[in-house]
Amino acid sequence: MTDPSRVLHAARNSIPLVIQSALLPPETEVLLEEILTVFLGELGQQDLKDHLAYCLKELTGNAKKANTKRCYFQENGWDITKLEDYEQGMVSFKKDTLADIGRYFALQEQAGLHIRITFLIRNSTLYIAVKNNVAMTPTEMARAQERIAQARTFNTMEEAFVDVLDDAEGAGLGIVILVLMLRKMGLPEKAYHLASNKTETVATLQIPMDSVQFNLVNTLADDLVQVVDSLPPFPENLRQLLRLLDEPNVAFEDLAARLSIDPALTTDLIRYINSAGQGRKTRVTNLRDAVQLVGFKGIRQMILPYGAQKLLDRFVSSQKVLWTEAQRISFLSEQLARELKLDRSERDLVQIAGLLSNLGRIVVSYLHPELEGKIEAFCHEKNLSLTRFNDLTQTINPSELGARVAEKWQFPDDLIQVLRHQSAPMGIRANLLRPACVVHLAGSLNALSQGLITVDQLQDGVLEALKIAPDRVEPLLARMAPSSPP
Repeated sequence: MTDPSRVLHAARNSIPLVIQSALLPPETEVLLEEILTVFLGELGQQDLKDHLAYCLKELTGNAKKANTKRCYFQENGWDITKLEDYEQGMVSFKKDTLADIGRYFALQEQAGLHIRITFLIRNSTLYIAVKNNVAMTPTEMARAQERIAQARTFNTMEEAFVDVLDDAEGAGLGIVILVLMLRKMGLPEKAYHLASNKTETVATLQIPMDSVQFNLVNTLADDLVQVVDSLPPFPENLRQLLRLLDEPNVAFEDLAARLSIDPALTTDLIRYINSAGQGRKTRVTNLRDAVQLVGFKGIRQMILPYGAQKLLDRFVSSQKVLWTEAQRISFLSEQLARELKLDRSERDLVQIAGLLSNLGRIVVSYLHPELEGKIEAFCHEKNLSLTRFNDLTQTINPSELGARVAEKWQFPDDLIQVLRHQSAPMGIRANLLRPACVVHLAGSLNALSQGLITVDQLQDGVLEALKIAPDRVEPLLARMAPSSPP
């Protein structure tokens, strides 16, 4: 463990701080992140920590992979500098080494291969260099430079995932995302540099703090903007129904009279109430049953999701799993709200926000059906949660798209804001913080129940805002599970 006082002294006095490791175990990765935090703190730029921690992990991971590759090729008798051997070895490299990674780590230690990470502050610029003691082959360098050049052609992260088909190298898409993330921070091209000589390879991040300028505008790709613009307005018959249900003393006869004008709407609405309430044992068969079971307020809460589903029918029909998932998130949101004793208006808000939580994902998945799978695979490989990825990149943002759709339909502003901030709730205004955190946590609990994330990947600040200790999360989920919808 590095002496904290030594780290701080190096940061304050422009002294290079070097960490060398043969295998870069998890505890060393944690140490590197702690050192990064100290150096950024000295520069007053703690907000850059998550972004630069991702970049650092990408570079160290690539160095580690390069060292493993040398041992793998040598063991199999392939000459890594020969293109034919290189192509042959890369076909099976990833699969074979992952299956027996412990042995390959031992081979690296025997061969004296290592990774050296250097941190340095000079003239308000942070330098991070990741060096490993093997040379890149011309083929490796050419492919890496090709990825860097390719990143320059993309305007959004979405374009990268749609266009980049990650090859056997396994690092191609990671480099593209790194370059795009640095650009998102307002940094020049020279912020990332890759070089190699006969004995070593060095990847360097050069972060001039006076150049950092986050672009926090939630941009959307042109095709997504066109979809939002092309959506029809929210149906007037549903707006009239909402206005009627808003009246404080509305009578059942008034509601029945309004719905009798459109009997198909009544049938559809009852069907929707049944599907949205999968956890209920009682099935609704007529309007009186519906009112008796969920009340006027309950029916009112169904109108916006019901209308959204109807208007997005062409999207939902091919993405039913996302609508079903939203129903579960709504259920978990409602259960959490009760557990945390949120007031009635907040409970109503999270219930309806849960039902609408996947609006943006439904549209994105319809337009780019392979995109979400690519992002999930990338995050799994990098041990990065989807929420963290969206928070870091800020461009592929289904939450923003869902909020734009809700704005198009003139939904209530509180609902729009919760939908917009559900993936990053800590940025919402104070009076909506708890509802946004509840919807976010409900989505995280759903992912946790499927083994997609672990508790330590929950977003910073959310549990604290809801006053939930980390060790309460899994028992909380287990308590909700028996009565949750399938």
